[in-house]
Amino acid sequence: MMGASMFKRDLFTTTEEHFRAEVVDFLDQEVVPHHDAWAAAGQTPRKIWQKAGSAGLLCRTVSPDYGGQGGSFLESVVLIEELARRRISGFLACLQGDIVAPYLMKLASPEQKARWLPGFVSGETLGAIAMTEPGGGSAIDAIATNWRRHSNRLVLNGTKTHISNGRSADLVIVAARSATAASQPGDSPELTLVMVEADRPGLSRKPIAKSAMPALDTAEIELENCLVPQDNILGREGRGFFYLMSFLGIERLVLAIYAQAMAEQMLTELIEACETRRVGAQTVLDFQNTRFNLAELYSSCAVNRAFVDQAIRAATAGKADPRTACIAKLRCAELLRNVALAGVQLRGAAGVSEASGARATQDLLDSALQSIWGGTNEVMRDVIGRSLASGL
Repeated sequence: MMGASMFKRDLFTTTEEHFRAEVVDFLDQEVVPHHDAWAAAGQTPRKIWQKAGSAGLLCRTVSPDYGGQGGSFLESVVLIEELARRRISGFLACLQGDIVAPYLMKLASPEQKARWLPGFVSGETLGAIAMTEPGGGSAIDAIATNWRRHSNRLVLNGTKTHISNGRSADLVIVAARSATAASQPGDSPELTLVMVEADRPGLSRKPIAKSAMPALDTAEIELENCLVPQDNILGREGRGFFYLMSFLGIERLVLAIYAQAMAEQMLTELIEACETRRVGAQTVLDFQNTRFNLAELYSSCAVNRAFVDQAIRAATAGKADPRTACIAKLRCAELLRNVALAGVQLRGAAGVSEASGARATQDLLDSALQSIWGGTNEVMRDVIGRSLASGL
């Protein structure tokens, strides 16, 4: 059943469940009926962000001083899960509220917060994080985009790619290295985070068409002698590497929560399909091999669910652990891919034809993307492995 978990959980209070009902109503009325059209266009209309802001669904953890609700991370989890269960990729409210906004909440000056956060909450302002580059993917030490001072302004040059919300963002947080620092790509970089308004001269962008999660606005951003005020530095100059490493933990947990909820929904649908699809006098579920496959997937789902919920509890208590987030993202992304592959295989011809096949093959493509964004599965393994050198 949509909105219901595959497993019993004691994570949420009545407050979060009431919020879930609001989220479900909004998504089913305002998003789901239009999502296929957004996927065809490769972009989500801005008005849906503004509607969500008016409904109080965006950036719930932002302080009331800036228009937010001052809610807990559990409210964010509710929204992430309901987006995932509906395969909503275009209106990724968690990108706005739980990946971009925390940079402003934790690092911005009072003046910067007052300028930008109310718009994030209302949906009038969209944000993006520009870290990934053509030459190094999401490897932070390979960032080549640079900045230099020119009087009381900063000049930025470089290219960012596969930036979520990149075409529609009003504010782009750019990770750039000092053009005058001695470090080079591959060293531990002296990075600075710089807020760049999208209408600044020297900033251009072009959409990137994707077969996976096509409704998600994804773009390449080019910075060519782009001038911004020195006051646009976010946090302390030269501390960007530390900031990115800190915030990547919560980003990866968000992506793990999304992947886990999607995997559970897809597995629920697959079990139902196997119960109803007949092969002669039997259903597909009557075959022992099918039961073995589904049992393996269900068991992995159960273990992941316990681990992810433990990570959610820690994050809600302000004790998020980057290594735990990497483990969660790795395991949930791999499980999602396995569920999606079984979703094609166990449906037989229906897994590649007509409406059921379109859904199953799109799930397979979407699951592949989720093993890439926020750091590939290979990067997750490397980060986890490197962390072991410091002890368990």
